[in-house]
Amino acid sequence: MRQSCARHGASRRALLAAALVLTALGGCAPMATYNPAYVVPPVTPDADKLEGKALIYTLKADDDTPFVGAPTSFTGGGTKLTIPLGLIAREIGYTVFNDLFRQGAAKSNTLDTAAGYRVVVHPKVVSFSYEYNQLKNLGFAITPTVVLSVDVALLDAKGQALTQRRYDSGTVEGPAYMISGAPGEEIGKVAHKAILDLMQRAALDVREVVRKTPAGPMSL
Repeated sequence: MRQSCARHGASRRALLAAALVLTALGGCAPMATYNPAYVVPPVTPDADKLEGKALIYTLKADDDTPFVGAPTSFTGGGTKLTIPLGLIAREIGYTVFNDLFRQGAAKSNTLDTAAGYRVVVHPKVVSFSYEYNQLKNLGFAITPTVVLSVDVALLDAKGQALTQRRYDSGTVEGPAYMISGAPGEEIGKVAHKAILDLMQRAALDVREVVRKTPAGPMSL
């Protein structure tokens, strides 16, 4: 009898927790923003830095148009998250390459001054999905989860691609939480983490490419 009551009590607590989580998600339109506090700035050793300056080139439409979509999970399925993935990729790309190059980096929506830079880096988020994973926690909490891909191209001054590679994050999870007044920001934190990891991977590849080319702006 005691075991039965204990199981019944645990089930009631799980249902109550699930109801609270669902209520928290259902009562708002989730949103996320770019937040530099979510980004741990990279520190490239001086010996590994590249000479020159990088230009982070993005399309204004990508910067200004946020992703809007529902999660892949049942939890929160009636909501749509708004998150500026293009803006986040631009800012994190700038942070990473500003650290990699000795003379730093700049951001632009045009290639008017591209000839003055060592490299032109064009990052673009090409796929994104997310979920409020409640099943993993038996209904007691949510694990914010993100899967995304970023294309990173090196361009010449005319905008022609010298190299291009797609970087896939795989499944990236954030810390589980019981209730959040800003569930979108919880997804946003994980998206920042995933994009930072991919941009750092891209920076390693860019470093190898640049080291094999003559000094001066890269060209076809």
